[in-house]
Amino acid sequence: MVFTSEPIIHLEKVCVFQGLDAILQDVNFTVEKDEFVFLIGRTGSGKSSLLKTLYADLPLKMGTAQIVGFELEKIKNKDIPFLRRKLGIVFQDFQLFNDRSVAENLFFVMRATGWKDKTKMKNRMIEVLLKVGLADASTKMPHQLSGGEQQRVVIARALINNPAILLADEPTGNLDPDVADGIFKLFQEINKEGTAVLMATHNHDLLRKYPYRVLKCEKGKLLDSKTADISIDTSY
Repeated sequence: MVFTSEPIIHLEKVCVFQGLDAILQDVNFTVEKDEFVFLIGRTGSGKSSLLKTLYADLPLKMGTAQIVGFELEKIKNKDIPFLRRKLGIVFQDFQLFNDRSVAENLFFVMRATGWKDKTKMKNRMIEVLLKVGLADASTKMPHQLSGGEQQRVVIARALINNPAILLADEPTGNLDPDVADGIFKLFQEINKEGTAVLMATHNHDLLRKYPYRVLKCEKGKLLDSKTADISIDTSY
């Protein structure tokens, strides 16, 4: 795990683009190494675009941004895989290989990020599956798992390389409330162990129940509950 006195994320005067369109302007915020932060906003307000900018799927064209020691305004294509090794990325739609077992899905990520020792790979696979409560699932195929179990596999995959932060884009969006609550508690446990979490969500129950810091995309701006009053409404 990356331990540093520097923030995990620090953005100044960032403009987030989708193609030629500026989705968010003058974005400024910092995430510390042990923080849990919600990212909210209406559909199309820029949440996913901001996350994609942070893991360099969208280029940073304006402003300065540092994440896990990388300067996004200067990053070269060849360095993006090294950036992503320090991040855990959790998608709403899972993005698992449906023709491969849970273990094979995890091994694929390990090989892609430089793991070579098969014994260490197996031990790490067992470790992360145990952490997410799926110790007996390694030989199962994704279609044999429930939606909540598949999301736990995605979280295990994101934890493979001991990331400094998890970037989660609507990780409970397709799950029923009880399953969503269990997934959220897993994120809390991971956070308590020292991994920062930035979670985009539409789940108002989570927002009301857990008083974490909130970033809100609204009308082309990013509001921060540290410096502004933010309404958690039901209109998005």
